[in-house]
Amino acid sequence: MKVFLDTNVWLSATVFAGLCEAILTECHKRGWLLTTPLVQAEAHDVLKRKFPHLPQSQALFDAIWLEATCVQDLDEPADDNDVRLVKAASQAGAAVFVTGDRRVLTWAREGEMQILSPREAWVQLFASSARS
Repeated sequence: MKVFLDTNVWLSATVFAGLCEAILTECHKRGWLLTTPLVQAEAHDVLKRKFPHLPQSQALFDAIWLEATCVQDLDEPADDNDVRLVKAASQAGAAVFVTGDRRVLTWAREGEMQILSPREAWVQLFASSARS
């Protein structure tokens, strides 16, 4: 299984305790994480601007991001990072793209890849194993 987490999911997971943190942890443990350098760049920008008082969040992000499988960024469309990330994930063979972005969630699928909210991803990927 390959799972691509949108930048906002990575950020939520490394700054706040909760569902996104659980998804990141479970995907990391299973070796399912895909990412791109664009996710890292976007996350670093937001962490520096909005959470400079939480340097441990950037350290946590970096530690886990370095262990994810990094796939190639796409250059086009230059003006829409969301499209670039979804297409990069799809081309890398991700089964699931997890995002909280309402616009991206309306796309529903990119090829064989499902686009799911964190709650939908948790239910689909981990809920049944949590009950066992």
